[in-house]
Amino acid sequence: MWSIRCYVSLSNAKQIKVITNIFKKQFLSKNRNINNSINPNAHFSTIESKPEERGYVEKALNLENEVIPVQSLQETQSNSSDWIQKTITNVDDLSIYDEYIKLPKALDFCNEDISHIGNYQLPSYNIAKYANSSETIQRLIKLGVKLYEHETDVELMEFLLSKDFEKDLFPYIRFLHDCGVPGEYLGEFFTKNPYLFKVDMDDLHTRIRYLRFHQFNINMIKTIICFNPKWLNFSTKIIDTRLGYFQTTFCLNGKEVRQLTTKNSKLITYKMNHIRENTFVVKELMGFNRYEMKAILLNQPKIWMKCKKNIISTFDYAHNEMKLSHEFISSQPYVLLCRKRRLEQRHKFLEKLGRAQYDPTKPMYVSLIALIGGTNDQFCQNVAKTSTETFDSYLKSIM
Repeated sequence: MWSIRCYVSLSNAKQIKVITNIFKKQFLSKNRNINNSINPNAHFSTIESKPEERGYVEKALNLENEVIPVQSLQETQSNSSDWIQKTITNVDDLSIYDEYIKLPKALDFCNEDISHIGNYQLPSYNIAKYANSSETIQRLIKLGVKLYEHETDVELMEFLLSKDFEKDLFPYIRFLHDCGVPGEYLGEFFTKNPYLFKVDMDDLHTRIRYLRFHQFNINMIKTIICFNPKWLNFSTKIIDTRLGYFQTTFCLNGKEVRQLTTKNSKLITYKMNHIRENTFVVKELMGFNRYEMKAILLNQPKIWMKCKKNIISTFDYAHNEMKLSHEFISSQPYVLLCRKRRLEQRHKFLEKLGRAQYDPTKPMYVSLIALIGGTNDQFCQNVAKTSTETFDSYLKSIM
């Protein structure tokens, strides 16, 4: 009795369920034989005529309270073990156990293509780590793009690594070639402006059509794009506003606007606050009128991109010390681009030699471009008419 209860308590749920079903089948088969012996035509569900048999059925189905004979238990165990063994055999057929998995040996020949498998690319401080695995990076380097100059821009590097060269980047190369950019200049172009790849292609075509609409010819567009690769990053609205500012402020006509844009396209896309400050300096602090300002702008537009402090100091020395008039400076405005120290050293040296004469109507005239241009050897030979050693000795004496 005690061993039977211990067996039942230690069995798992599946075995109990199997044993219960077996008991139920055995009991039903026995009662069916008994009932059939009494009434062969009677159905099992109609065994209600004998109360004592009905009570015996209720007792027999209650496995927790009824004691099972040892012989029946042994038969049940044998049947249940057969059923469990059969179940395990079915699971074995699924080949989920380790003994059914055949692992390759170390020296076995591999026919599977595993070229796509590689080490996981960890974050890197430079783009060189991805050069061997990225075809896009390889093609850009072959094109001549200096990607190492933009390695600090992580967002740009991630953008380039995620793009396919033929599908995503080559249309921009073909577009620039159609605009007249030489093939040997493409590498330098994208080095200066790799952000062009982020601009929508439809916007690029619109910006070229804007220039064509305002009568910029093909050579002008080629010059503008090559001189200022970042031009195409600006929308037509911004470009139109900038051109309108120069046209209105300096009283330029359409031809002069195109001339200014072609000569120095970087000025059009330069910082507007800086341009407005230099406009105020040239007009109010230096005292040039609007006609002289226009002449200076068309001749040397780079003045509006220089530091206002340097421009003021150079103008002050040229106008007050060298006694050059506003009209003369506006006719030769490149003197404002010279450093004050260089202008001062050469002017004083010519004064020592008696050759500081800048009036073109008088003899021994010295042009301003000859004064500030060239090396010291060229200055001494062509302007000062003396040896370089003499000029060097003078520079040492005033230091």
